[in-house]
Amino acid sequence: MRAYHRIYLTLVVSNIIGAFLIFFFLAYIDLETFHANIAFWRGSNADWLTFTAVILILNLLAVLLAHAIGRRLAAWERQVKAGLPADHLPQRWQHWAATYPLVVALISLGVWLLAGFFFAQGGLTVVSTSLEIFLRTFIGVSLVGGVTTATLVFLLADAIWQDQLPIFFPTGAFLTLDVPRISARLRLVATFLLTGFVPLVILAVSARNGILSSMATGVDPYELLDRLQLTVLFIVGVALVSNILLSWLTARSLLRPLTTLSQAMTQVAQGDLSPRVPVQANDELGQLSHHFNHTLAQLAQSQKMRDLFGRYVSREVAERVITEGADLGGETVAATALFADIRDFTTLSERLPPQQVVNILNRYYTHMVDVIVSAGGMVNKFGGDSLLAIFGVPIRQPDHALRAVHAAWQMTRALAAFNAEQMALGLPQLTIGIGISSGEMVAGNIGGETRLEYTVIGDPVNLASRLQSLTKEWGTPVLLSEDTESLLEGDTAVLRPRDRVTVKGKAKPTLVYELLAA
Repeated sequence: MRAYHRIYLTLVVSNIIGAFLIFFFLAYIDLETFHANIAFWRGSNADWLTFTAVILILNLLAVLLAHAIGRRLAAWERQVKAGLPADHLPQRWQHWAATYPLVVALISLGVWLLAGFFFAQGGLTVVSTSLEIFLRTFIGVSLVGGVTTATLVFLLADAIWQDQLPIFFPTGAFLTLDVPRISARLRLVATFLLTGFVPLVILAVSARNGILSSMATGVDPYELLDRLQLTVLFIVGVALVSNILLSWLTARSLLRPLTTLSQAMTQVAQGDLSPRVPVQANDELGQLSHHFNHTLAQLAQSQKMRDLFGRYVSREVAERVITEGADLGGETVAATALFADIRDFTTLSERLPPQQVVNILNRYYTHMVDVIVSAGGMVNKFGGDSLLAIFGVPIRQPDHALRAVHAAWQMTRALAAFNAEQMALGLPQLTIGIGISSGEMVAGNIGGETRLEYTVIGDPVNLASRLQSLTKEWGTPVLLSEDTESLLEGDTAVLRPRDRVTVKGKAKPTLVYELLAA
């Protein structure tokens, strides 16, 4: 049975059961009312026929009103399931969807107010009772019976609607709507009053009525005792059943989302950030579920950024930057720049299809980036067939020169493995040149207001690029500056001095070393 039909059935059944209980109490249990309302309730066939007709008519009215809204909601639901974005629903129907259980409960309360007024004023006799009996009957029917039944209708309808609400609001957007909310606190207070306070009041009133009736002359005390016993049994029995039902529904409405949250949090504790809990309640628990989903989405985004960052720096560096932070503003730092370039790649790319060229580059860079990241460096930028890696920023590394030299040596080893793959695939092999230079450089975010890039600039970077160009002229794969050589300790690398070169913009020449082994 569809959710809407179940809600209509809940509305009708709850109203009918509540009506029979409350009117049976007022007509046959409440001793004072029993004697006072004889003018309009004699328990005759006409009275029962009137009672039945009024209940059926009012229930029909309630179902028609609930269906008028439910039918349109069902139509929008079908459109959402067919692909209509949920946030494209008209705001009016978003409001109806967010508050439908409350609307159904208010419809139930409304028909109880009509029933209370009809019977309190005398039923078919029309205005044939005193103001005291009118108020007594109206309060008993509309407030005690009506509020209790409406609360039951709301809890039942809300339990059914919890599975429908995420269809209209998959992200929990109804929490931002300006609509009435039945908070968890209000549910608990209402349940306490209906299950604990109201039955005691009714029992006290019934006891008072019994005492007053016993004081009247000509009344058989044994008959009063029997009626009082019946009254107590009736109130206790109805209260017990209704208390169990209302308490169970209230506990279910609170525990169900908490159980779902607990299960999701167990998955999160195990490192899984994928769980999302449905936002099924328009109260504090719904807000809790929404915030839980939002927090997980932020954590997943952070994890994604962490993983992306980890593709360019070592995981240890990424973890440290994210957890401890790093100064990414402009500053002068001591670091090492490594510049690597594929030789004669322009000629190679002209002979191969574009897709194959991109595939070769991606495979090549996979090998090179893995080596650089393993050595603790950060790949700062790609330039088509070249890359710039830096060591010592954004995380300070006292041994940045040694890390760069080891990375360069391992890059030549990784290139050999890559070329073996190329030969197996029948593709041309690559040769690279690597230049390394250390010294003070400026590191920081450079760019416009909407687009920034963390990079390094300065003489060591320019020198690394120049040394990379010299590798082709001198026929050697790796060259490094004397500043880098001076930072190496002991026999950590096998070097051979080559020559002194003058870099554009620098008057003093620098001694260049060739890397033979590391």
